[in-house]
Amino acid sequence: MYEGDTTMKAFFTTSLLLLLLCCTTATTVWAQLDQVLRLEITPDEKENKLYNVISLKEKGLLVSSQSVYPEGGNHTWNIARYDTMLNIMWEKTYIIKAEYSPTKVFQNDNFLYVLLTQNQSLKMSIFRLDFLNGDSELVEGSLLTYLDITHFKVMSNTAYIGGRVKYRPVVVAFNFFDKRSRILPAMYEANSEISELEVDNYENTLDVILYNINRRRSDLSIKSYDYGGRLLKNMVVPSNRDKTLQTGRISPLNEDEHFLMGNYSVKNSPYAQGMYIAKMNGDEQEFIKYYKFNDFENFFSFMKPRRQVRVRNRIVKKRERGKEYQLRYRLMLHDIIEQDDQYILIGEAFYPQYRSNSFYGYGYYGGNRYSDRIFDGYKYTHAVVCGFDKQGNLLWDNSFGIQDFVSYQLVEAVKVAVDDDKIVLVYPHEETLNTKIIKGNQVVKDKENYPIKTNFEHDKIVDSEDAKVSEWYGKYFITWGEQEINNSKDVGVKSTRKVFYLNKITYQTNAATTNLQEQKQ
Repeated sequence: MYEGDTTMKAFFTTSLLLLLLCCTTATTVWAQLDQVLRLEITPDEKENKLYNVISLKEKGLLVSSQSVYPEGGNHTWNIARYDTMLNIMWEKTYIIKAEYSPTKVFQNDNFLYVLLTQNQSLKMSIFRLDFLNGDSELVEGSLLTYLDITHFKVMSNTAYIGGRVKYRPVVVAFNFFDKRSRILPAMYEANSEISELEVDNYENTLDVILYNINRRRSDLSIKSYDYGGRLLKNMVVPSNRDKTLQTGRISPLNEDEHFLMGNYSVKNSPYAQGMYIAKMNGDEQEFIKYYKFNDFENFFSFMKPRRQVRVRNRIVKKRERGKEYQLRYRLMLHDIIEQDDQYILIGEAFYPQYRSNSFYGYGYYGGNRYSDRIFDGYKYTHAVVCGFDKQGNLLWDNSFGIQDFVSYQLVEAVKVAVDDDKIVLVYPHEETLNTKIIKGNQVVKDKENYPIKTNFEHDKIVDSEDAKVSEWYGKYFITWGEQEINNSKDVGVKSTRKVFYLNKITYQTNAATTNLQEQKQ
């Protein structure tokens, strides 16, 4: 059942909540993180470099570095590929003109693409890197119009660059062969923005999902284009009378059918109130189902027990008055995960935070106090995870609290690995990894944090940057960062060393948890 919970059901849910939280049944299945390998790279002390790591799944890793203050004006990129045992396979250096800046990155199974743009210029270039051997190509072209770029995808030998021009959506298609750019038709509409670009490499089609903003009711539309840029279909997915579809992700079922999934708000509010799933057959919508976060079993489980009870009580009291308690979460969606006839959707809740900067200014009539409101990053609160079947029914939901994670760009904080019927959720904080293992509505292993290990028993980390983590392949994650380490006891080890590290991490969902501090080498 969806959208059909009664006040009586909510009452019983609230009444039993504290009891259920305090009397959680123990389980014999636990999770364990363990460090399999660690590689330390010693940076050149004369250069201040930025590092990045890209997972190639079973093909290994790409590790890139570039100088923060390049000499001679040009950018020097050092890129190396490592195998899954962290053995280097190749390493090469690439020179990028100083006037170009990386804007967006896209990767497929064989290539890495970096979109390079210039300030106040229509010129752009695309750097294409072959994972196999490090061969590269720099293809120059034009954006055709001054574009506020938000999306970048590549299909076959065409790059698609999406963004805004005068607050209207535009997608530029750039062909690598003839180096010509063209603007896709039937898209330059007022009060619209691009929600997502989806490429289908099997059908050689591009789906552009647009969020159409109207004063009273907004909706989503899907425009599909063939490889040549011809419009194949233009389908509107209308919102419900009191619900606004905000975001959309597409998951194909077969040649004609696909799911559209995302979150919705109420009356054009920026705050997400629930998830929806719609089934499309050709140009027709078979159904759309809405699921309120207020009715989710575990949406609020990231909160402390007493706070959960307070929120549940507010929901009950609102419904007794014939109203719905409104949440104030913005949501960023992950791509859909397909697993065993289930469709798993993950969203991360966040809000923009600001700080005030007060100062005095003096003029002809004396001094005045002024205050600026300065954007201070996006603060993440939690991730919501839910699974649907092929009939669009919500099977389960769960959540994962995110603490002390702030980013000045919207990024996926939580990394996800699916292991049979279990899901491993991980996000980094400072020099630890925070984890939770779930199985549908159940919590297999509640939230824990694991320190990132170094190589030697008496290593002491004296300075570090925040760790980063990415899902890798199978049961492995990769984490990386920079550290300054002191060691005055272990023989043959430098007393002080500065390193860029790569740590290969694995997990076991059927092993007893052990303390990583006791597993020092």
